[in-house]
Amino acid sequence: MWDIMLVNAVVITMDEERRIIPDGAVGVEKNRIVFVGTSEEAKKYKAGEVIDCKNHAVMPGFVDAHGHGGHSVFKSIVEDTSYWMPVMTHAYKNYITDEFWYREGRLSALERLHAGVTTGVCVLGSQPRCDSPVPAMNNARAYAEVGVKDIVCTGPCHVPWPHRFSRYEDGKRVKKEVSYEEVLESLETVISELDHANEDRTRAYAAPFGVITSVDPSAPTPADRCVRLTEQDIRQAKDIRRIAEKYNTRIHTDAFGGMIRLAYQDKEHALLGPDVHLQHCTGLSFDETLILADTDTHVSVAPGMRQMTYRTPVIELLELGAVVAITTDGSMLSSGFNMFDAMKRAKMIFRRAMNDDYYLPSEKVLEMTTIDAAKCIGMEKEIGSLEIGKRADLIAVDLMNPRLMPRIHIVDTLVGNGHPSDIDLVMVDGRIVLRDKKAVCVDEEEVLLAAETEALETAERAKHLHPFIEKKPQWGKTKIYFDEVRFDMEENRRDGGHY
Repeated sequence: MWDIMLVNAVVITMDEERRIIPDGAVGVEKNRIVFVGTSEEAKKYKAGEVIDCKNHAVMPGFVDAHGHGGHSVFKSIVEDTSYWMPVMTHAYKNYITDEFWYREGRLSALERLHAGVTTGVCVLGSQPRCDSPVPAMNNARAYAEVGVKDIVCTGPCHVPWPHRFSRYEDGKRVKKEVSYEEVLESLETVISELDHANEDRTRAYAAPFGVITSVDPSAPTPADRCVRLTEQDIRQAKDIRRIAEKYNTRIHTDAFGGMIRLAYQDKEHALLGPDVHLQHCTGLSFDETLILADTDTHVSVAPGMRQMTYRTPVIELLELGAVVAITTDGSMLSSGFNMFDAMKRAKMIFRRAMNDDYYLPSEKVLEMTTIDAAKCIGMEKEIGSLEIGKRADLIAVDLMNPRLMPRIHIVDTLVGNGHPSDIDLVMVDGRIVLRDKKAVCVDEEEVLLAAETEALETAERAKHLHPFIEKKPQWGKTKIYFDEVRFDMEENRRDGGHY
C-alpha cells in the first residue's frame, strides 16, 4: 500500500518525454514517487490517503536557484534609494541578532511555500553574513520547520580584509574584526554540519561574493579596469575550490561582465564548470558567453530591472547548450518569491531584448523553473520532474478560476496567468506541507507577527534605517524628492560599515 495517491489531475510530468497526462495520477510512498500514469491505471493500487485532484494540475514543485536570506524582513523598509547595497550590508553585518535569521527564515520559507517553491537557494544577506555559522544554522532550522528544502549559501565577502562585524550579546552590540581565514573556517563548519542534513532536505554550498574579488561585485566592469587577477583573486578561488572538493559540495556565486574572462586566466582554479551555478551574468561579452558554455557552467537569472541596463545573454547561452534557470532573487518589494511572475517577466524581457516574440515558448520557460533549475543546482536526478524513483516534491494548482480557463493549452495558461494563490497543495519529500492553501507545519500568524516584530526591532537598533522607516507619503506626486540626506556614507564608515 502506498502512503498517498493523487488522482484525477492534469499531470505535467516534466520527464524526458515531457508527458502531460490529462486524467493522471501520482503515487507516493515515503519520500519517493512510485507511480506516474493515468487514474484508470492507478485503480489497481491502494493508498493510505487518496487525494482527488479534479480540476487541478499536478506538477513538480518550483526550484528557485537563487534568492536571499534576510531580505524578506526588510520588504518596504529600504526602498527608493541609490544606496541600497551599503544600507543593507551595514544592517546585515552590524545590527542583526542571531534570532533574526530564524524569524526571517521562517517568513521567507513561508512565502516560498505559498509560491510553490519546494527547493530554494538562500544566500545569507547581501554580501554574505559569514563571520559565524549561526546565521546559516538558524536559516536552515527555519526552513526545516516550514518544510521547504533549503540550500544555504555563504562564504567570503569582498575585499578588503579583515571585515568588521557585530554580534549582540545580552542585548549589547559587540564589535569584532574577522579575518579571511576565520570566514573560511566558518564556511567549513556550515558545510560540514548542514550539507545533506535534515534527512537531506538541507544542502550547503560554498558561496563567495562574486567569481572575482578585485572588481565591482555588483555590476559589469569595463575592460580597461579588468586586466589581470590579483593574488587574492587566485587565493580565494583556490580556497573555495579546495573546500568544495573536500566536502563534495557545489559552488554558487554572482557574476557580471568582465569577471568570467578574468577568472578564466586561471583555468585550473576558476569558479567555472558543471559544479558551479552563477547568478545574474549581466553585461557579458560574447567571449565570456562562450566560456560559460564551453566549461558547462550553469547560469541562473532573475528577470528584473537589472536586465534593462545590462542584459544576461539568456538566448545565446541556451542556443550554445548551457543550462539556464529562471530565479526570483527574492524577496523584496520588486522581487518576491513568485515564480509565476518570474516566468512571465522572463518571456517579456528576453523576447523584447531579441525583438522576437518567438523566443522562450512557455514550455521552455516552465523547464527553466523545474527540471532545468534542478540541473542548475546539481539535483536533477532527485527533483525537478515527476518520475518514478525521484523525491516526491510536487504542487497542485487549482485550475477552476477565470484566469486559468479555458484549459486548452495548459502550459501556456499556467505560465501566462498562474499565481501563487492558485496553489492548493504542496508536497516536499512525500510530506504534505501546504493543504487547502494553509501551511501544515507552522502557525502562519505567529510566523508573520514574529517577523514583523523582528523588522521593527532591527530598525530601532540600526539608526541608519530610521530615515527609511520615517518615509513621507508621496500622494499626488509624480516623482520623489527629498528634503534631507537619508544616508551618510562617512557616518556609515565610522560606524563600521564596509562601503
